[in-house]
Amino acid sequence: MSEFKLSQFLYQEERLSLSKAALMLAMVDNQLDGEMADGLLKMGIRSVVTRAGGSGDNLKAKILRNTFGAAEKSGFLPVTPRNRYAITKLVEEIIRSFDSPILEVAGGGLKIALVFKDSHLAMAVYGTLGIPGMDVDFEVSVARTLQYYLEE
Repeated sequence: MSEFKLSQFLYQEERLSLSKAALMLAMVDNQLDGEMADGLLKMGIRSVVTRAGGSGDNLKAKILRNTFGAAEKSGFLPVTPRNRYAITKLVEEIIRSFDSPILEVAGGGLKIALVFKDSHLAMAVYGTLGIPGMDVDFEVSVARTLQYYLEE
């Protein structure tokens, strides 16, 4: 089998997919974060990774806080009301995709990736959620993109 190149995964119908870039960065082993981010940067894609763990509303709050913190501390994304709204919107859509009554008692550990290119922003979350003490875990993987939204 031949070795795959990053670009072979990131293009869909000859267009760069930021959702794929974010999801791949969220799913890659932690020790490869830097190498993956460097590969994306060579393609003009800036990125940042963070993590969140907890349960119920605590997990939701950590996803939002950690995502804001990573984006703003990275220096890749100017701190403006519009850019903050973009992150809030993506976090809301992502949490909505796996939110359920069971999340109130479930805990989880998630890896969060944000990627930026021009005025486009994508966010992905990958990890596990489960009920403590019951050996009931399930994987979650979600990615969302906002096109032509960010302020440079």
